[in-house]
Amino acid sequence: MQLILIFFKPYFFFAYIAAYGISQNLEGIGLFGLLNNIHDPDFPLPILNLSPVAGVKIIAGLLFVLLAPLALMLVRGGFILGKKAGIAMLAIVLLPGVLSLLGIPMSLVFFIPNEFHLGAGYIGGFWSNGTSFLIAFMWGWAAIMMVANVFKSQKFKHAYDHLWCLLTLVGCMYLVVDSQAKSHEESKVRTNAIIGKYLDFYNDRYKVLNSLCEANLALAMQEKNICERARSIFNTLPPEITQSKPEFRRYGDSWLANIPSKDDIERLNSSVCSHRDGSKICQETPVELLINSQELGDKVLIPTSVQTERLRRLYGKLNSEVENVTRSKEHTHLKYFLFCVICFIAGGKAATSSISFVGENNMKSRSWSRKIAFSIFFFIWFFVWLIRGNFGQPSASKL
Repeated sequence: MQLILIFFKPYFFFAYIAAYGISQNLEGIGLFGLLNNIHDPDFPLPILNLSPVAGVKIIAGLLFVLLAPLALMLVRGGFILGKKAGIAMLAIVLLPGVLSLLGIPMSLVFFIPNEFHLGAGYIGGFWSNGTSFLIAFMWGWAAIMMVANVFKSQKFKHAYDHLWCLLTLVGCMYLVVDSQAKSHEESKVRTNAIIGKYLDFYNDRYKVLNSLCEANLALAMQEKNICERARSIFNTLPPEITQSKPEFRRYGDSWLANIPSKDDIERLNSSVCSHRDGSKICQETPVELLINSQELGDKVLIPTSVQTERLRRLYGKLNSEVENVTRSKEHTHLKYFLFCVICFIAGGKAATSSISFVGENNMKSRSWSRKIAFSIFFFIWFFVWLIRGNFGQPSASKL
């Protein structure tokens, strides 16, 4: 039994590497949590304390079971093309296991990524995704070879070529969607930058107003409501300015509720800035924040209600753009699975090309159905035996 485990070890690590890529992209579309478990139930925020180890192992086990019929179909496909091709395919399939039995190390564990990213945006490493695409390609080659062996007709190959041509449209769709995703990201950055400039401007102006209220008791008594709002905004804005990431800043518009009314702002700006000493504390609106040319040269103590209304719209726009970027990231993960389908179709195209080398008349038709059914049964039994803990799994610290 130990020799069997040694023989199958490289195949399981191969499935484990591919499982990481699949798991990472399932996480990107929000489905991987169905296979996760909590690493530490006492952690106060369990949603941020998910362990991906269990989910990756489940997917790795399923892939490992699927490698059995895949290996048989690959070998069968090779013998369909001829005896020499069949023996060559058999040698390729058995090579990793034979090397493992001979004690020649295959350090596949080093291709497993060192960390797992929660949330959307990271599609996985080069080796994990490449392994998934390779498995999909091999499945396409083997499956279409089986089907082509049944029909043995040029019409089948020509019909499959029509499906292959559709990949051009898929490529165009990918370029359009990817371009739109970049546009959303750039728009999000621009909007966030403008809001940042507004926050600096508002923070400076209400800081001046708060100081004025503290220094001028008459103003504090006369404009008590405005001074209280100014104090609240002055205490609230600095933390909001430090939250510069759009994902956090989109929720930071609650301080706008403390903005004085339109009439109060106009009255305050008029009374203070028209005074002889008011020109020292009033300031022109920065050029990049001007809404129209009429504001050019006008000095204000605090921003006008028109500026506040524009800032509200910018917060709404930022929230929408962050959502668009998030959906674009999820679409990136969906494109990963689309690429798996494309690799399957490409494998089928490789199969029809392989048949062209030998010709339909030279294809071998002997049935392997019994052998395939027996082997599938054996690997299912072997997988059930594995999950009982009799097989040394890769270290969880790799994730």
